[in-house]
Amino acid sequence: MKTRISAMIGLLCVLGSPLSASAGTELPNISSGTIEPYISFMAGVALPFSEDATFRNGDVDRNVDYQMKQSIGGNAGIWFPTRNKLAGFDLGTEIAGFVWWPDVACCRENFNGVTDSNGDFQGTTTEIQAIYIGANVLIRRPMAISEAYPNGRWHPYVGVGVGAHQLSYRPGGTRGVSFANPIGDQRDTQIAFQALGGVKAHIFKYVGAFVEAKYIHANHEELGTDRFGIGTPFGGDLTIDHYESLIRTILVHAGLSIHFDIRP
Repeated sequence: MKTRISAMIGLLCVLGSPLSASAGTELPNISSGTIEPYISFMAGVALPFSEDATFRNGDVDRNVDYQMKQSIGGNAGIWFPTRNKLAGFDLGTEIAGFVWWPDVACCRENFNGVTDSNGDFQGTTTEIQAIYIGANVLIRRPMAISEAYPNGRWHPYVGVGVGAHQLSYRPGGTRGVSFANPIGDQRDTQIAFQALGGVKAHIFKYVGAFVEAKYIHANHEELGTDRFGIGTPFGGDLTIDHYESLIRTILVHAGLSIHFDIRP
């Protein structure tokens, strides 16, 4: 009897060893159940598309030259361990916000300047501050998977989202500024749609570096400019012409993120 029991145990060990090896091989590809919150900080550049400006009197200025400027921002989000249910992909969500300054430089005829009867051009800069705050839904593909955290040393990701897109404008540039006319006094906020994609790699266990590109689409109905370049160097009344413009912007950001390993 003891011999039979020993033989059965030996047979089970022989049969079980390939299964154990197979399970060990598959383990890194199966989600560990870790919920992964993160916060990020980023900086880069914003590249607005040139778009038309339609003024209230029906005039149209085509291809307004919104300037490429610096951009800074941050986000906070969470990745969910859905890899074993979505063919190796994880789902996530985040709240993101960033700011940039798409000014219209002086001097654009009939947008922020005009040539007078003497042939002299008088114009000003239209200073603009742009802010976007919105929510995104993300999907990523973990790569270089290991048993230990992070379960994916690097990953590409894409996402879509919706949010608020606000442009604060100061017609007249420095000639239009006064205590009664700060840049935040004139603003227009509209719904915007965003698409993004990027690559993130862990440089330390809980710290990652990333590069991502975003596309934002927003239509603004109540923007303003010192259309005829009047300006007022010491305050006073400033003539503002309002216009509608479709603003499309590509932002390229690089940054660092801090991740948190929360196990069930």
